[in-house]
Amino acid sequence: MLMKSVARRYAAAFFKLASEAGQLDEMENQLQIVVDALAANRELKKVFYHKMIKEKDKKEVVKAVFEGRIQPTTMNFLFLLIDKQRENYLELVFQQYVLFANQARNIMDAGVVSAIELSPADVKDLQARLSTITGKNVRLRTEVDPKILGGLVVRVGDRVIDGSVTKRLQMLKSNMIKAQLRLS
Repeated sequence: MLMKSVARRYAAAFFKLASEAGQLDEMENQLQIVVDALAANRELKKVFYHKMIKEKDKKEVVKAVFEGRIQPTTMNFLFLLIDKQRENYLELVFQQYVLFANQARNIMDAGVVSAIELSPADVKDLQARLSTITGKNVRLRTEVDPKILGGLVVRVGDRVIDGSVTKRLQMLKSNMIKAQLRLS
């Protein structure tokens, strides 16, 4: 929980800079570049996260890799994380930044799991309904999982609406067991 709290503070500071500059999308893209580069390059990741490598050396590596790819503001933010020994929070900072930026854009991410692939019309209809319910522009991510047998499982924020056949069968089984116990 402490990590998330620390990450939220750094993300809020970076978000404020991006908002004041009118560059929410650009700054998000730049953080994405850094996070993706760290995920893709094992050696870069080792250097960036290693506790025994001096801040000066880390900054030189970061500058060499990202100069010309990210703005000076983002570079300075990375340097700040390194100076404060918070570089291991970068991915969480990025996630929190995206949440702040999406909130400012009035966007909410949602996910839907279905047993079969939804048609584009069904996705659009579900997206419109969720947007009406939440009052936000919902970005819908779809996933197919045949194990749910039918129906949908929708996740919006921290809420889950499970309308799957699997869930209904589990509830039916539970109710039958309870009824059987009462009859005994």
